[in-house]
Amino acid sequence: MSIKNLFSELSVESKNIFRLVLHNQAATKSDLSELSEMKLTSLRRMMQPLEEISLLTRAEIGESTGGRRPVLFDVNPAKYYIVGIDISRTYTQLVITNLKMQPIKKFRFEMNTESTPKLTLSLILSWIKEVQEKIIKQNGKIIGMGIGTVGPLDRKNGMILNPEKFEAPGWENIPLKSIFEKRLGIPVVIDNGANAAVLAETYYGIGKGIRNVIYINCGVGIRTGLISSGVFVRNINDSEDAFAHMMIYADGNKCSCGNSGCIESYCSIFTITERYKSLKSRVSQQDFEKIAFTDICNAAASGDGVALKVIQESAEIMGDGLSNMIKLLNPGIVILSGPLIKHSGIFYEKCTETALEKCRAHGDKKIFFSNGGFFNSSAIAVGAAAMVLESFLDNRALN
Repeated sequence: MSIKNLFSELSVESKNIFRLVLHNQAATKSDLSELSEMKLTSLRRMMQPLEEISLLTRAEIGESTGGRRPVLFDVNPAKYYIVGIDISRTYTQLVITNLKMQPIKKFRFEMNTESTPKLTLSLILSWIKEVQEKIIKQNGKIIGMGIGTVGPLDRKNGMILNPEKFEAPGWENIPLKSIFEKRLGIPVVIDNGANAAVLAETYYGIGKGIRNVIYINCGVGIRTGLISSGVFVRNINDSEDAFAHMMIYADGNKCSCGNSGCIESYCSIFTITERYKSLKSRVSQQDFEKIAFTDICNAAASGDGVALKVIQESAEIMGDGLSNMIKLLNPGIVILSGPLIKHSGIFYEKCTETALEKCRAHGDKKIFFSNGGFFNSSAIAVGAAAMVLESFLDNRALN
């Protein structure tokens, strides 16, 4: 199903002007002429269609350098909107953003054994249609949807293929793109959640202006997104778990991928929880079978020796993996996010401390880490919305 987008009829030059305004904030025509290396007469011609369909708006009056004060042009924040969705194994989060990637509405629900594709998509559609009605009444319009989710994916056809560890059954070969395009009549883009998040942080967040950015989401699995020199570094089969399955110990823990000693076999929510239950059961008769991961984090923060041991040992292994990745890819910033980072400051501090120690031992330059980035828990959903806009602008970095 082919659906035209709002930018389809615009020239390459007009799209480039829009992109300049988007990523450089409000600007005068003189600023844009200099940035685009375009004469003012040509610039006015390229900007005209952007104003006609209200993509750009005349904002504040700029500072005068003599004569009339120049008009500033900015992306219209109150006309067009994009849906961004983060479908993970533990929650689903939706945002509605304007074209400046500012969230104006959010909705989140937990994923559990009842969260089949049918129920999940029904909840998503119900909320979008409710918000869409309000936007239409305010003379606005939703122009696209982005989905950041768990791989493996068929990005071209917009399908979730055969992901692991969803609690509910039925998450194999789900054609998300065609389902939503048919129901909503808007273009839909789908990609791995970590890729969506690193896009949001690189173009609109804490990584803006940095050439190499790594984003790692630590949760049920370990999901990684990387942008190098403004371009996605994609893994084999578009997977986001290449870092998760980096081998740290040749004869280590058996991993779900079939190998042994992978980072994820030590550093995921599941493996930390299982190790805690195993160690705790040796020194206590209490039943720990139903203990939650967050309980272990809270116990460690309160001084529980076993919980502290398990989390710190896991964090050291993560730090070892991070140091290898940093040496290989030379990032300007490493963003750590996800449930494990959110709920355990001990894990975050220990893994970054370990990575820094290993990197300094080899005389590496200063490494910058961020806990959660600029968008925090909304990074994947906002990044999914950003992917839609960047695809409209023919951003080749997404390929």
